[in-house]
Formats: sequence, C-alpha cells, structure tokens
Amino acid sequence: MAINVNTVYQTVLLILNKEQRGYLTPVEFNKIGAQVQLEIFEAYFDSLNQQIRVPQTNTDYANRVANLDEKIQIFKTTGAATYANGIFNLPTNQGAVASLWSITSTGAQNYPITTITASNLENAVVTVSVNGIVRPQTDYSITSNSLIWNANTPRGTVANTVGTTVAPPVQTITTTTAVAQPNITVGSYITGNTITASTGNPANTVTITSNGVGGVGINQQFITDTAQTLTATDAITFFSTITVTAIPNNFYRLGTVLYTSGSRLQELERVDRSSFYTMNLSPLTKPSESFPVYLYENNQLTVYPTSIQNGITIDYIRKPADPSWNFDSNAANNYSYIYNANTSTNFELHPADQTEVILKTLLYAGVVIEDPTIIQVAAQQVEKENINQQR
Repeated sequence: MAINVNTVYQTVLLILNKEQRGYLTPVEFNKIGAQVQLEIFEAYFDSLNQQIRVPQTNTDYANRVANLDEKIQIFKTTGAATYANGIFNLPTNQGAVASLWSITSTGAQNYPITTITASNLENAVVTVSVNGIVRPQTDYSITSNSLIWNANTPRGTVANTVGTTVAPPVQTITTTTAVAQPNITVGSYITGNTITASTGNPANTVTITSNGVGGVGINQQFITDTAQTLTATDAITFFSTITVTAIPNNFYRLGTVLYTSGSRLQELERVDRSSFYTMNLSPLTKPSESFPVYLYENNQLTVYPTSIQNGITIDYIRKPADPSWNFDSNAANNYSYIYNANTSTNFELHPADQTEVILKTLLYAGVVIEDPTIIQVAAQQVEKENINQQR
C-alpha cells in the first residue's frame, strides 16, 4: 500500500508544463517529495487528536478516527530495546532500507564513502565491518562522508619480519620466516597457490603450508586474533573488504512498552521523575518485576526495578522512508531521464493521500520555478482539502 512515485512526478510535470511554466528536475522533486510526505505524515497525529474530540458516525468507511488510524497503522512497528549501562536503547531501524558501501582495502587510513550521502550517514545507525566482522566504533570515525581509521587500527596492512609491507590486494609474502602480524585486519582472507591454513595450535599461531591438509582452505577467513603469527612457505596475498552499512534511524513516536518474563507479558507504566520519587517511598507502590515502570528521557528508557535487564519490547511509530524518483541516463537513451522502478522508492503514505501529495508538491514546485500562479492555485486547493477533512 503506497503512492507510486512515478505517478506523482509525471502528474506534477504535466501540470507544470501544460502552459510551459517550468520544469522540475528529479533532484528537486525528490527533495520536495520528502518534505511533503513528512508534512502529511506529521499532520496525521494532530488530525487524530482533533477527530477524537468530535462525535463520529458509525457508518462503514466514514468514521474519520478509524480512517486516520488506518493511515497511521502503515507505520506501526515493534522492536526489541537493547540494554546497556543501566538503560534501554530504543529500536531505531525496524523496516528501514539499508544503504551499503563496500571497497577492497588498500591499507589506506582514509576512504571516501561514495554511495551514501553525508546527511544519510548522520541520521543513520552506521556499522563498519571488515570481511563481515563488525569493528568497534573506537576503531574509526566518520566525518561528512569519509571513513577515517584511527592511526593504530588494523586496516589491511602488515609489516613482516623481512621488511616487506603487505598492502592488500596486490602484494605477497614469499618468505618462509615466521611473520608477526600485529596490524593485519581481523577477518582477512588468504589466497595463493594450493595454500591452506591450520589453526588452533597451543602457540596461538596460524601456520601456512603448501599443499597442507586439514587447514581452512584457499579464500577462507582465517585471521581471528591480531596477535597471531604466520609461517609462510608459499606466496600468499591478503584481501580485506571494508563495508559500511547505514540504516536510517526511523523512530518517531513511542507507543507501548512491554516486559516479557517467561510466559508473562505485561505493559510497563510510564512515569515522570516526580511520580517515580513519590511511588518509590512506599513499599506498597514501589516498582517491582510484577508492576514495573519506566522513565522516558533523551530517547532512552530507564526501567525500574533495575533488576530488569532484558525482555523489553516497544511498540512505536516509525518515520516513512524518503521517496525517490530514480532514473537511468546514458547515450542509448540520449541522456534523457528514464524512470527506474527498481531503484526508486515510492511514497509510503496511504493511497487516499495521493491528491494532497500532488497538490503540496505543486505548491513547493511553484516556489522553485518562481511561478506565483501555481503557488496560489495549489495553496487554495490544499486549504480546501484541509477544510473538508476537518468538518
């Protein structure tokens, strides 16, 4: 259930170009579309609050409270809260679409993240992994859209005992000397001519043998500890793939907080600090595992009693994903914009809001192309829609 982004864009272009008023580029449309969707989405909650206070009809399909709840239910979701340092962190990315960027390590300290924008990185839950192993946040920093490894962080390079620096993926070790690996990236892979690797010996080393038996095999992950050493009897090459994953933080509004203990499921009561201090004074009202409470501050939950450290799930409203009209453009189509449904993102709003999406998009488009007629007509239509919905 969604509003097709191409339908909206083509309708807006048709109206704008009917009298050659102007043209809206895909980049402009995407930015306007994100703003329009967010405005309509946030208006759901004010409208619901208003309609709850108004007598409703019991006629099917005409109950405005039920209709608004139907629009909001698209964004209702549930996630587990994670416990750390005495607090529960909210789930932030249920249903969100992840953005990925990946590169083969060159041993460099800085890498430009080319497929994820700086704003998306700033507003997302970001993880950095090397060959599938997630690295701690103390290993790196992300500034704008650049990944910067700390100076002492393993990132795919190694200085061996014969003085050769191995920088994946092109250099190799050919010495038969035991090679200390203080800087080899955890999770690196090994390749070579019939090379295998054996692990698990008491000396905490990885032994590389030619035509060996019982090892983990060519192109297999074998480095599990940066303190390990290598003994090489054939040419070997280390490969490290760095991957950045950015999942948008789409938490919007907190709903019900639940606690599961065995087969028992119960709702926690939300309190403010003043109420908590008061109820904590009496043994009769003091929070217990049978009657837990929580404080909600700074997007974090503090659950009482503090003996509860797991089993907390949260019902919440997530934000819609930004719409995106994506396209292909190349010499074969004379560099025109050809809509690509596979890489585009539709409006997540209820289909009943398609008219309002188009009108509000036209309103902002009139500002972009500096056409007061479009602004005036669109504004009048939006106002008329709002009045009809509130009567």
